[in-house]
Amino acid sequence: MAKPEEITPNSINRICSGTEFTGNILTNTDIRIDGVVEGNITAKGKIVIGETGRIKGDIVAKNADILGTMVGKTLVTDFLTLKATAKVTGDITVGRLLIDVGASLVGYCSMHNAEQPAQKEKAR
Repeated sequence: MAKPEEITPNSINRICSGTEFTGNILTNTDIRIDGVVEGNITAKGKIVIGETGRIKGDIVAKNADILGTMVGKTLVTDFLTLKATAKVTGDITVGRLLIDVGASLVGYCSMHNAEQPAQKEKAR
């Protein structure tokens, strides 16, 4: 197993289409989900949920692009993009948000500057 200082900062984790994963994921790098994940995902980098990707759980990341299906809470401290094929069910808290025409969002949206989302969520 690699020590944290040995991890390449530009590496990307990937759950490919046809793969199903149950459990929580914690990563110091970016991650792309094209398969199915049932569990929470926390990434210090970016989370991309591809068109075939499905998440049932909460996500926390600095940035995220959603093209697939997300069911759960979303906390993105900087920039979240919901692409036209996105289907999101659950509350989102973001620093900045872009929603393409055709995307679906069922839930509440709260926007804060990049330093405040985690603090405001804890206060609830």
